[in-house]
Amino acid sequence: MSAAPPARLSEAPWRTRDASAAIACTTAETRTCQQLHHALAERQQQLRSHGTTSADIALFEPDPWQFVVSLLALWHLGHRVWLPGDDRPETRQALQQRRIPWLSPSALPLPSARATAPRPCWGPLAAEATAVVLFTSGSSGEPVPLAKRFDQLDSEVAALHHCRPLAPGCIISQVSHQHIYGLTSALLRPLCEARPFGLEPAWWPESVSRLLDTLGVSALISSPAQLSRLPESLHLSRHPHDIFSSGAPLSAEAAATAERLLAAPVTELYGSSETGGIALRRQAEGSSWQAFADVETDIRDGLLWLRSPRLDTPGQWYCHADRVAPGAGGGFHLLGRADRIAKIGGKRVSLVSMSQHLEALPEIRRAHCLVIEHAGGRVGAIVEADSAAQPADHHSRRALIDHLRTRLAEAFETTALPRFWRFVPEWPVNAQGKLTRATITRLFADLDDRRRVRWLGTRFESADHCRVTLEVPERLLQLDGHFPGRPIVPGVAQLDWVVHYCREAFAAHGDGQCFERIKFPLLLLPGERVTLTLQRHDARIGFRLDSSRGCHASGRLLIAPRTTDLDP
Repeated sequence: MSAAPPARLSEAPWRTRDASAAIACTTAETRTCQQLHHALAERQQQLRSHGTTSADIALFEPDPWQFVVSLLALWHLGHRVWLPGDDRPETRQALQQRRIPWLSPSALPLPSARATAPRPCWGPLAAEATAVVLFTSGSSGEPVPLAKRFDQLDSEVAALHHCRPLAPGCIISQVSHQHIYGLTSALLRPLCEARPFGLEPAWWPESVSRLLDTLGVSALISSPAQLSRLPESLHLSRHPHDIFSSGAPLSAEAAATAERLLAAPVTELYGSSETGGIALRRQAEGSSWQAFADVETDIRDGLLWLRSPRLDTPGQWYCHADRVAPGAGGGFHLLGRADRIAKIGGKRVSLVSMSQHLEALPEIRRAHCLVIEHAGGRVGAIVEADSAAQPADHHSRRALIDHLRTRLAEAFETTALPRFWRFVPEWPVNAQGKLTRATITRLFADLDDRRRVRWLGTRFESADHCRVTLEVPERLLQLDGHFPGRPIVPGVAQLDWVVHYCREAFAAHGDGQCFERIKFPLLLLPGERVTLTLQRHDARIGFRLDSSRGCHASGRLLIAPRTTDLDP
């Protein structure tokens, strides 16, 4: 498809649009270009009053409107904007060590309601200047900062527009704009193609349903993590014009189900933080990936090579870490990473091949094998099994591990087989569809800390309702002496888990204070797998801890509003 090219970021199209033009919208309101100018000028004044003089500023803000206002305000003041993928303490500390100030717009005062709006500073946006510093996903190591110029972001927007121009309507998103895909697809494209972006993220299926039924939606920006979990109960009266997905390949089944439920084509985008967009596909038309028109590709020794205007050195060939095979129409098929060869017991082992052997078993949906350096360099395995095969206790877990090791032993040396196993209820990816190093570390954290219960995943059913899957390690420290010969998990340890995961799930809304209506109907034993269900109602969080045998603990946790202020 083709259409008139979008405006360039360096042209600042938001500066010259009609004052009444819609910039952002939701079911309750539409915000105009005039409102954007006012908010942008206010934000610039706030930044000046805070003495923000550093050339580099870190910006983390989940709210799309606050994010866009702050991003544009910083750009026009001449700042380079760093976009961390999260706001964890470790992330803040890493940026602090680089002497990069952290900006949290939500902590700043709201814009004033003055009658005469201030005028924004419209500093130039040079095409060759650094616009943002993004971070790699962390799926293959620690997140690495990557600078992106304005012309590279322009190229990203233009490539997407050339293939699928945005139809009239609002752009709603289910992914974070702190990463390259969400930033370009959910925010920069609408700004450059004169389409309003969504004022609220559509994290939950019910949010998608509500927004689609009440707004004219041009595109849903999504990911495999979201599209593969659409409920069959999703019934829509209106549909998006397009659906985009990126972060990982969608299964053929998930792609077909998403197109059926949402009644719109699903376009998958392939690329990385380093390369930008490389290729796209719609599985209803074929399974091979087709490179964007401005990307040259070649297959050498089974690896993907490319030249692209979105690379730091556009004229040079770049070797990607993915293995590929030729596909129909000059495209290619993805075969997995080429950089996951480990030396175990003195022999080279393909961790990709080991994962694929596990995935070939009928009861296994997905697997990822890796070397755990802090555990003597032994192999660990993250496995998503069918619900019927999921282990519920020590005996069923041991039986499943023995079965999987026996099958792997047909192809691999015994010394190379996984020693540590984590059976997750669903694949633990982030909003970009990535299994990150941080998540992997969390899955195996109990190896280093005997006080930790084994975390296997958290699933939010809504903003106020989540389920946390946990497993009791056989060597859990709290089992010591409780009781000799027949260990059980103390009730106080279970309540500690409740407090910890309540704070993790609902930290923005309150801190735990005290319990009420506590019950411990069943003893909790080592090796048991439990689901902690948390349901928030105003200042109370109800909880239940259930296993296949029944309920082990229940009650309510009373919470109080947090008073901590974040400093920009």
